[in-house]
Amino acid sequence: MSKRVLLGCIAALATMLVFDLLISLSGRQLDLPLETGSGSIPLGGLLVTFGAMLLGGWIARRRFRWIALGLAAALWLAVVVTLLMIAQPPMDSLATVLKHNALAIVLSLAAAWCGAVMGERLGHRRPASAN
Repeated sequence: MSKRVLLGCIAALATMLVFDLLISLSGRQLDLPLETGSGSIPLGGLLVTFGAMLLGGWIARRRFRWIALGLAAALWLAVVVTLLMIAQPPMDSLATVLKHNALAIVLSLAAAWCGAVMGERLGHRRPASAN
């Protein structure tokens, strides 16, 4: 893994963590959840995921798409495991948790992929540094 890709990963994760920290500190619903019949869609979270992966792709310039997808999938795996650990009936099964969050997971992965692709393209357009 190149230094640029590693820095892109760090920047993307730091961006998402700062957003989550701001949500925790504010005590508000900054995630802007949109309730649908298929579960909740975190509009703010989707925008942050897109922006974070855009930044990561811009820094990495190349080979960041699959890493962005992996980062988003790993974060969702952590969320699902946490939900299962604290779940109360009727949300205490993996199938129920996945059913309620499937749309948000798919949209998050799509936002991560699209952000990384756009970031890589923008990164190729900027002049190469002297390093």
